[in-house]
Amino acid sequence: MDHRLHTIRNIAELEETRVSVLEAVALTSRWLSSFEYQPMSLFRAMRFTKIGHDPLTLKPLNIVEQLNQTFTILATLKAIELLFELHSEVQGFRMALGTCSGRDIESIEEGLISAEVFCATHPTSNQKLKKDIERMSNDKAQNRYVFFGSPSHSGGRLQRLETCDGVHVYAINFEG
Repeated sequence: MDHRLHTIRNIAELEETRVSVLEAVALTSRWLSSFEYQPMSLFRAMRFTKIGHDPLTLKPLNIVEQLNQTFTILATLKAIELLFELHSEVQGFRMALGTCSGRDIESIEEGLISAEVFCATHPTSNQKLKKDIERMSNDKAQNRYVFFGSPSHSGGRLQRLETCDGVHVYAINFEG
């Protein structure tokens, strides 16, 4: 089974996944707290050594990749949580994480909900928001979304960023 293709059918399963992600964060944080060498050695270890942990499997991973995956997964989980609130009729969601093809989030019911999710210092970085909105504009789902996590925006719908009819844009607010 590919752990990058993950199904969430309810809030309880969503919380189980969140706990797994935070467990990986705790493991890596403990390692960082115990590091007693020179600063450049720390940076080298974080970049090139598998001292981090995969957020879903806890397998060894470099910290840079763990950071990227952790925030994207947490933003995806927050997006799904919001989608459960907005669409009480939905039976669940499939997540395609990392390098998996397909939408980041799709409802189990084909053609009902589709979404892209990303994290960035600002939503316009690398034109990520623009590209995801364009990608979603061609999607056939009845309900289309782009969610992003960024310290530059608090959570909620951002209609001023919606440049395509029918594609809703939400900032994701997640705490640590």
